[in-house]
Amino acid sequence: MHHLKDKERLLKRGLVDQLDLFSIILLLHLIPPSAQGRKRPGKVSASQAEEYLVVYKKSGTNIEEHPQEISAVAQPCLLAVGPQNSVHKYFIILDQHAIPCKSTSSLGAFDEQFKAYFVFSTSCSIMLHNMYTFFQTAVYNIDVGKVKESFCC
Repeated sequence: MHHLKDKERLLKRGLVDQLDLFSIILLLHLIPPSAQGRKRPGKVSASQAEEYLVVYKKSGTNIEEHPQEISAVAQPCLLAVGPQNSVHKYFIILDQHAIPCKSTSSLGAFDEQFKAYFVFSTSCSIMLHNMYTFFQTAVYNIDVGKVKESFCC
């Protein structure tokens, strides 16, 4: 896995914050993505599902152009500005708007994205359903049967 090599390099360089996001991505690889449904059957790789979790853009790019570009991806989506090994700003893409994350850490940005699903009653990509259900029950202690909101349509 190329992510493990990236983690080793990050540890050596002291970039611990990026390890949080890489750990979430690694979890996505450990919890198999959901199938795409009856209309588009087929196996989905974790690498494909990653694109629905976080999108990386280079520093200095116009952030306002990217929400329209990302609109094909289920939203809210996390937009990380900067290279994967040194992201300096996070945004949540929702309804073709880039909402700056209050947190500057990758884990904090993921937390804000997760909470955006509930606050805005949005649906995630079906490919991320299993991972988000794991976070909902194991990390946030939100019982699946006790909430109206569902991550996927």
